Amino acid sequence: MTLVRLIALAALLTVAPHASATDAFDDYREVYRDLVQQHSDAIVTMKFVMSVTNSGNEQRIEDRTQAVMVSADGLLVVPERAVSVDFSKLGAATPGQASPVAKSSEFRVRLADTEDWLPADLVTRDAELGLAWLRLRDPVGKLGFVDLAQGIQAEPGMVFFSLLRTSDEWGGVPVFRPGLVLGETRSPTYRLMVDGVPGIAFSHDGKPMGYVDIDLGALSRQGGTGLGLDMADMALRMTPIDKVAAATAQAAKLPVAGAGD
Repeated sequence: MTLVRLIALAALLTVAPHASATDAFDDYREVYRDLVQQHSDAIVTMKFVMSVTNSGNEQRIEDRTQAVMVSADGLLVVPERAVSVDFSKLGAATPGQASPVAKSSEFRVRLADTEDWLPADLVTRDAELGLAWLRLRDPVGKLGFVDLAQGIQAEPGMVFFSLLRTSDEWGGVPVFRPGLVLGETRSPTYRLMVDGVPGIAFSHDGKPMGYVDIDLGALSRQGGTGLGLDMADMALRMTPIDKVAAATAQAAKLPVAGAGD
């Protein structure tokens, strides 16, 4: 699978509408209001510069992602793919050539209802969970955060909600999207298969349920559905909240590791 196709498939999974996730409720207004009131301050925007090295040539790309504040002293959770990507693990290797490697630096975070971009530093990352943790360098004021220890267990058939923050083009406002837990697997480790978008997943009453993201490695190995249109594997993964909370508790004890480490 080419890198271009991998990115295209990832984008398709991320933004494609899924009607099944919207059948559980007829009216989401109360859910939206509660989620925004409880957690919108903890959903922030992170910008970074990703350096992609390929055959000795380096290309620097500015990018952005969603980040979640998970402590009162400025610890953040982001998808690991925003920090480092080894393309050899994604089937993008060319025979006889080194695979591209991407590492990020210059992390900057903008809190809700502010204009200032605050520097942040990488603490650690977990390739198995697909998560990374950063810390604000100079936290300012009282920070809203999601208490991951107050989570609930997600199970197949449950509806969840993802709270996101838009770009400046849309005013940096909070938006939400419903999702659905489609199933569970223990191959190669326990994961939930979901319909939805990347980010922290909440129950209808605001309890964290897990972290949803694209499994780039699994996506690269699928190789397309062919004419049989077997869509069973076309799902995102949710890491259960107890695993995210445990890893976050360990990350909170660590010093800053350094950008892109």
